[in-house]
Amino acid sequence: MGTESDNFSRFEGWSLDPFGELQKLWKRITEGVNLGVPHVVGRATISEGRISGLEMEVILHSEEKEYSFRDGNDVYFMVPAKPAEGVEGIYVGIHRLLSDAK
Repeated sequence: MGTESDNFSRFEGWSLDPFGELQKLWKRITEGVNLGVPHVVGRATISEGRISGLEMEVILHSEEKEYSFRDGNDVYFMVPAKPAEGVEGIYVGIHRLLSDAK
């Protein structure tokens, strides 16, 4: 039987479409760039090594910040959303934060 720490070190992928979820936020991301630095903040639920739940929102911050932490089976994250990198760039940032969450 693995520990909670083992579950996160074995993060293997997604049980849902993160790109579709990020596309839903895209308009707010691109509009926000005129007012501050857009960030995607959210909570991902990891079950059996896969993301099985995802909640995300867009916030504005005065500068780029990035963080993640875990609480049980959930990982909370904040990643800068750079429109020039598209949803793919945001996905890469989120994936890295989920993999590295402590």
